Amino acid sequence: MLESISQLLILQHTDQRLGEVTQALEELPKEKLACERALRNADQKLSLAHHEEEEIEKEIKKRELEILTKQAQVARYRTQQMETRKNEEYAALDHQITAAQAAIAQLEERQLLLMEKKEFLQPALERAREIHQIEYKRVNTLLGTMEGRSKNLQARLEELQEERPRLTLAIEEDLLELYERLFKSKHGVALAAIEHGVCRGCHMQVTTQIILSAKAEKEIIFCPHCGRFLYTEED
Repeated sequence: MLESISQLLILQHTDQRLGEVTQALEELPKEKLACERALRNADQKLSLAHHEEEEIEKEIKKRELEILTKQAQVARYRTQQMETRKNEEYAALDHQITAAQAAIAQLEERQLLLMEKKEFLQPALERAREIHQIEYKRVNTLLGTMEGRSKNLQARLEELQEERPRLTLAIEEDLLELYERLFKSKHGVALAAIEHGVCRGCHMQVTTQIILSAKAEKEIIFCPHCGRFLYTEED
């Protein structure tokens, strides 16, 4: 392999690692935001489940108070019945007792439905608690490792940044300039291998002459389709 191609391949590998590490560092804040969002969602879902249970409890207690109020009315009407001597008043009180007892029956039926709803809600509430606990554990583990990942990535970035200038010293200036232009425009692949007669950069067929010239390793060969540096891998 030509020395210049070998040098450029080493540089390309380093630049690709630089890009990967830089991107990973840029993704960390997004990952943190996603983790924080996941925690908020877990909190909200559990809070909604608790809120629904609390609302049912309030309704049950409200109906219980209404039942006690109606029962007190019935007791008071019965006392008044015992004290009255007028048939009309007795009949009116009897009508009020019947109405109050009907209301109590309706309230008790509604209370029973609410209790059944609360009982039906329990498995969903328990599941919400389990999911909340699992999600908290998962996210907190991710957040706990994030700081260490950030430090490791930053250290690796600094190593690569220090190493890169040394790799460019032996490369001709015009060749380096062309490489950097291609690396930027070709999405991080300025040099591509020829594989089965095809440029691995653009996946286009190249001529036999280009393949032979690349194998001869006497001059730098470029892909006629994408312009990348071409080389052949050793068998």
